[in-house]
Amino acid sequence: MLRSTIRRASESRGEASTAADPPSRLRAFFWGRSLDECIASGRDNILQLRLIAALLVLLGHSNLAGPSRVPFDIVHALLPATYTHVTGLFIFFVVSGILITLSFQRRPDLARFLRARFLRIWPALAVCVLAWAFVLGPIASTLPLSQYFAFGRADSPYHYVRENLSMFGFSTALPGVFANARVAAGQVDTPLWSIPVEATMYLYVAAAGVLRLLRFPWLTSLVIAGFFTCVWIWPVSHGELQYMKSLDLTVRGFFGAGAILCLLRRYVRVSNGIMLAIAAACFVARSTIHALPFAFLAIGYFVLWFAYVPRLPRMPRDADLSYATYLWGWPLQQAVATFGHVTTPILLFAIVAPIAMGIAVLSWFFVEKPALRLKDVRLPRIHFGRRSPSPPLAPPAGDMGSLEVPQPPAQA
Repeated sequence: MLRSTIRRASESRGEASTAADPPSRLRAFFWGRSLDECIASGRDNILQLRLIAALLVLLGHSNLAGPSRVPFDIVHALLPATYTHVTGLFIFFVVSGILITLSFQRRPDLARFLRARFLRIWPALAVCVLAWAFVLGPIASTLPLSQYFAFGRADSPYHYVRENLSMFGFSTALPGVFANARVAAGQVDTPLWSIPVEATMYLYVAAAGVLRLLRFPWLTSLVIAGFFTCVWIWPVSHGELQYMKSLDLTVRGFFGAGAILCLLRRYVRVSNGIMLAIAAACFVARSTIHALPFAFLAIGYFVLWFAYVPRLPRMPRDADLSYATYLWGWPLQQAVATFGHVTTPILLFAIVAPIAMGIAVLSWFFVEKPALRLKDVRLPRIHFGRRSPSPPLAPPAGDMGSLEVPQPPAQA
């Protein structure tokens, strides 16, 4: 007790001296803390950051209302090399790369890891997919129910459910649903394409963990960096590959970048000064051939800065509203634009965002959070056949040991 009190007093004196010393404050501004120290502090803005990422995806998809004279793509205005919706997607994958790698490092239990990943993705996905396939889809379809539920169609609801709930397939069409949409006709929930990519990256992390590669952070980081340099960075920088046309490979690269940040977190610094320097470099390079790499660097480092530097209020009851907002955003935008005849992207975003977050609240407290409680549930072991109890081992000769029966005292 006394030792902890002395330590707290010394820390407070150190903070006071740092605050009063301008060189120390300048060093703290530019040097900050390591990512490892940020994670160990236990305080972050990950939930807020993920919700912002989901809203960026929603805002970027507001062009489903049609062309607009009023610019609404705020990220493209700041970073002409990229767009708002893909920026939100990149943020999601950097965060996942950090957290998923950290999860296996802290609890290297393969069964628990896979169970936790499944329970985080599948329940909310199942509710959304089943709701649109069998409840909302028939209502929104232009076809009669007999044709909507007919077997043998390539866009049947059964195919939609089977592909999307497998977590490694993808289907975005339902019979007659949003067939008359102004933009992206017939696409029910296009953002679901990223779910198989995310699930595949989980398996890569699990494989790396099982092979003990996560115990060698520098070697594993070099392998990840070398792989994505060969298949993505080099072709994109030489004009052989457009990142928007190979978006699945691009988001895998951001997941890999997050994994590297996690593996080398002792050496990664998080500070206001570095964020300011990267932002200034982006502004200078925004009209040059180096705009894209600086934009990607800014997005990746913004994840670290926003997650650990600002002191933001906590999300109420630690609710994670990002996933369901992401799942429900596109179909809600399609429905409002198609049946509500909304033709202004900003208005479409203003209408759909509160609805999607309202659904996300219900999804979190009634689907996602209860499901996550099951990740630590241990299933009982099943023994085939009846096991007979083993006989007790006989003690050594001449020694009764614990099997010796005490004799009653002799009678007088």
